[in-house]
Amino acid sequence: MKRAFLIELTIFRDYGIQLLGLGLLVSVLVGVGMQTVLVAPSVITTMFFMMGVMAAAAYDEQNDWGRFRLTMPLSRRDVVLGRYGAIVVLGLSGMVIGLAAAFLVSGLAAMGVLPNNLAAKLVLDSEATYGMAFSTALCMFIGATVASVVAPVYFKLGQTKATQYLPTVIVLLFILPVIFLANSGLFDNGIPGLDAITSILELLNTSAGVTVICAVLVVLSAIALSVSAFVSLKLYESREL
Repeated sequence: MKRAFLIELTIFRDYGIQLLGLGLLVSVLVGVGMQTVLVAPSVITTMFFMMGVMAAAAYDEQNDWGRFRLTMPLSRRDVVLGRYGAIVVLGLSGMVIGLAAAFLVSGLAAMGVLPNNLAAKLVLDSEATYGMAFSTALCMFIGATVASVVAPVYFKLGQTKATQYLPTVIVLLFILPVIFLANSGLFDNGIPGLDAITSILELLNTSAGVTVICAVLVVLSAIALSVSAFVSLKLYESREL
């Protein structure tokens, strides 16, 4: 697995450097443009998880790399686990870049480099810091979940065929359920379990509660990726290249 992981990182090297630079620029522009540094890390984290999956699948079909790789001393298990390792590294790199940009912009605001009317909105206090931590963890979970759904499709069908089906998969799993639940009238008498959800959200009012929720989101992200890796391995083992 280690060899496959290092190969993935080597392939991602140039693309990753470009993506990290772009992520830093986007984070700064989003923070200044929206006059808040809270959303930049979450946006970049989600983006990097999803782009990592798509970019990796695209590389597989360049110069028939996917087939050539199997002639190397690598098992299909190594290939799958190495790919997921690279996706996680890229996603977490996006998180680091987003957080670094947020603290950079906030630091410039605190030093008075930015205009006063803008600086006051960009300086991070303890409450804003916890809010940024929660939004980043939540979007990491969203990005990991989307990557967990998309990656097995790529492993089963390859990048070309998967591109034809993924829009339908995304719509069926993430969009239609929301539209149906919002317009079906099922929740006219209240949402089942709303009290429990409200109680969980109340935890966001305390630093300890935010820490617990962030930890839970990290664990759920790891579980989603682990299950996805297991499914991808089964699909990839049965795929003829």
